[in-house]
Amino acid sequence: MNKFKPRRIQKKLNKIITQRQVTVITGMRRVGKTTLLKHYFEKIPSKNKLLLNLEDALTRKIFAEINYKKIVRALQQEGIDIKKKSYIFIDEIQFIRNMPSIIKYLYDEYDIKFVVSGSSSFYLKNHFSESLAGRKIIVDLYPLTFREFLNFKGIGKKYNKKFSDKIAIKSEISAEKYNDLYKEYINFGGFPEVVLTDDKEIKNELLKDIVNSYFQIDVTTLADFKDIGKIRDLLILLTQRIGQKINISNIANALNLKRDKVYEYLEFLQSTYVIKMIPQKSSIDNKISADDKFYFSDTGLARLLAEVSEGNKFENSIFMNLTYDYEITYYQTRSGGEIDFILDNSIGLEVKLNPGRQDLAILKKRADSAGISEYYLLGFQYSELDKTIMAWDL
Repeated sequence: MNKFKPRRIQKKLNKIITQRQVTVITGMRRVGKTTLLKHYFEKIPSKNKLLLNLEDALTRKIFAEINYKKIVRALQQEGIDIKKKSYIFIDEIQFIRNMPSIIKYLYDEYDIKFVVSGSSSFYLKNHFSESLAGRKIIVDLYPLTFREFLNFKGIGKKYNKKFSDKIAIKSEISAEKYNDLYKEYINFGGFPEVVLTDDKEIKNELLKDIVNSYFQIDVTTLADFKDIGKIRDLLILLTQRIGQKINISNIANALNLKRDKVYEYLEFLQSTYVIKMIPQKSSIDNKISADDKFYFSDTGLARLLAEVSEGNKFENSIFMNLTYDYEITYYQTRSGGEIDFILDNSIGLEVKLNPGRQDLAILKKRADSAGISEYYLLGFQYSELDKTIMAWDL
């Protein structure tokens, strides 16, 4: 039995899990939601608890009743004492469309703490929001950051929150130690089971299985798209444009689709955690915009779909390391020059495989234009250059 590996979001989860509200852990398939669910289930000292997985057809029958009181009786038959404080953990809630309504009824009528997981914010947005307004707290889980990647490999590394501290610890010894590991992280990504496997062929097979499961289960379960092949074609097209702004017209023409259908597909890919959009600095519109840039949730996934340039994969890997800690935007000058990432509207990061002095001079000008005083280059090839941070120290 594998020893449980802690995740980046657990400090947040440890607080949320004790609250009365329904705890919802959501994220792409195979990022570790079930493992977290089981971990917290085992930590509950009470015996009045139940763990259910709705991927199992027999388990789904418990919630198939129109009369919710019959569902209560079914839970009692599973061992829950409904008259006492109880804990119900449910994995993959998206398999039952009216699950939010059922949870709302049980939440309001009984002293039940729910901890649930789901593979899609698409489901949560369309079926979960209104029913459980004010009754839920949602936590997103993503593939591993590089620091989590190292932990899964059994390698500890001190974390420095301040960027000035990240520069202070930079060394050629660290470059020799982490360079190959970061290459592996870039090429195979951060899905836990992929990281824990050493054989490259098996890693690729696992990634293929994740992609196939996404299309066979998530896409068919959550959406009503007539041509699933178009979504696959869109994903392959997107791999060639990582870190670029979304050009809806070009994509629509390339795939022979209407613009509104492209928007619909992009919204679905984002809400099922395959891609993530980031807006321009100071943008407040939550809808997908033609000015948004995008990244894949996992570089291994992107590489498997199509050939991706080294620079794009590296930039995407940096994005993967920033998702938990910051609100991410980007900045563009009137002439089109960009700063790759703006963190919390105050820190600028420009990603370069091999950072140089000219890169730093350009970044300074753009940071001044953006009104940002703190800025850094993020590199892969080791550099002693001022204001340059190595990817593995992020």
